[in-house]
Amino acid sequence: MENSTGKTLLVLGLGIVAGAALGVLFAPRSGKETRAAIRRKGEDLKDDMDEMIEAGHKEWSKAKGKMSDAATMTKDEVSEFVRYMFKEGKSAAGHMRTEAATAGRNITDKAKKTVEDMKENLQHN
Repeated sequence: MENSTGKTLLVLGLGIVAGAALGVLFAPRSGKETRAAIRRKGEDLKDDMDEMIEAGHKEWSKAKGKMSDAATMTKDEVSEFVRYMFKEGKSAAGHMRTEAATAGRNITDKAKKTVEDMKENLQHN
């Protein structure tokens, strides 16, 4: 629930309580009528508070749902990133393996050529 919504509900509740109390205290009625009026006002206040609590709960549920959605999106994004990095890692490993094999063949070919050249030089000398 947003802070401003909470403040608004609190001020509304306090206003209702203060208005009811002042109305009952300054009404020109007998004790019995005043007690009945207090009871009715108490019931009205309870109903009003129940409505405010329900409204607050709805706001909290909305906020909680938004936070949950954001957390889920983040979890999904992290999972996607990890999958991407794993795939890229496999691709990079494959590329490195190919490069290493090519370099190994080149070195072997050069070594063979060097050995052949040395043999030729030895035969001609």
